[in-house]
Amino acid sequence: MKKFLVICFAVCSLFLLSLNHPVSAKDIQKSDRPESVQFTDAQKAELAKIHQQILADKKKLIEKYVEYGALSKEEADKMYSHFEKHYKMMEEHNFQIPPHRPHTQHKSN
Repeated sequence: MKKFLVICFAVCSLFLLSLNHPVSAKDIQKSDRPESVQFTDAQKAELAKIHQQILADKKKLIEKYVEYGALSKEEADKMYSHFEKHYKMMEEHNFQIPPHRPHTQHKSN
């Protein structure tokens, strides 16, 4: 019986040691992240044009889902407003890509 308990303890210990521990936010070096770039007016205009085309394509796609009955008109309208809010936010921030927060920085309640 003692032999069995010792073996179980050893297996559990090895299992716990082999777990990957999450990286804390402090371990992430800021040098790994690119600094924000200042776009010229021509670059901003080109990015705006591409974002508008993506927005138009997303709207076409949602219209097809409504046409095929996969989405209701209300759901589609909510999606349209979300897409437009996102575009306005990108425009306000000069089309900078928003920083990605690693999962370790999320605050849980």
